[in-house]
Amino acid sequence: MRPNGALSTSCLVLAGAALIGCSAPVAGDDVTDASGVVTQGVVRVERAINLSRDDAWVTSPADVDEAALPGPPVEGAGSVTNVSAKFMRLSSAADAEVAERVIGSTFDLPSAGSCMVLSPAGDETATGLSSIGTIELLDAGDVTMKTDSTAMPLAARAFPDLGALVFGVFYTSRDATSDLPAPARYVFESSGSGLLDRFSFEADAPAGPEEVRVGDADLADGVELEAGVGATVQWRVDEGAEAGRSRDVIYIDVTSAGGTAVRCAFNDTGRGVIPGSLLDPSTLGPLPASATLSVHRTRQVPFSASGIDLGEVRFDLSVIGRARVAAR
Repeated sequence: MRPNGALSTSCLVLAGAALIGCSAPVAGDDVTDASGVVTQGVVRVERAINLSRDDAWVTSPADVDEAALPGPPVEGAGSVTNVSAKFMRLSSAADAEVAERVIGSTFDLPSAGSCMVLSPAGDETATGLSSIGTIELLDAGDVTMKTDSTAMPLAARAFPDLGALVFGVFYTSRDATSDLPAPARYVFESSGSGLLDRFSFEADAPAGPEEVRVGDADLADGVELEAGVGATVQWRVDEGAEAGRSRDVIYIDVTSAGGTAVRCAFNDTGRGVIPGSLLDPSTLGPLPASATLSVHRTRQVPFSASGIDLGEVRFDLSVIGRARVAAR
């Protein structure tokens, strides 16, 4: 399992992230039933705001769940939002990281103060299926997400056919421009079904990143990065969320036009440095390189619900701007 990457039967981490190390899910003493299966709930709440002054949408692969959105981001849109919920039943002996990759819920995050390189996503749906057995995505009935200002019924969608090894339904928001307030308290409810008891649980979302600067430049104005030179990124610390902030992580993606991304994670202290060793042609391609720079605040909150052994909500709130990497 990658650091803070995926759910596991002993450590449930989803976005980022305190995500540094494994967060313990709220569950009973024994998360498997007598038949040796475990039921896991993975809920993702994502909002990405384009800060570019010219209103041309820019995005990085991590900003949206492409499999869950009803369509690609709209040119000129100020933001893209996505809510997804998956409740999967699988063998307790299954490789949890492979299972999450198959259902599209994996999350790769380095430990605070370190970085990683993310290659363009490939077709991994068939990789390692023999190690996980069958995954059943459970029907939870009618699923609704609520805040003080929003009530959003989620749409049930059939999971793409993977040769009967993965089957069932998952849930997504219907509109990629839906209002997702932050900070806010989110309530998730289901009517239940013959496969899963009805449930209701809450999770608090952090504020999105604000006042982001790269060096002396406002992210909204676009930024110039020098190859081989560390880039200092600053953001406003959310002073009003002391309890939640201890669980929050800031991660920053610099994504080239070819889809390769440099990802660095930081404690939410208001400042982080992207190493110059990662801002070079070997990572981002020939220079000068056009790129996007996205700053994310992510929080992972475990939840407990009837019939769900391991549950987690991951909030991922980001702002995105243009970047250009040039030789010194």
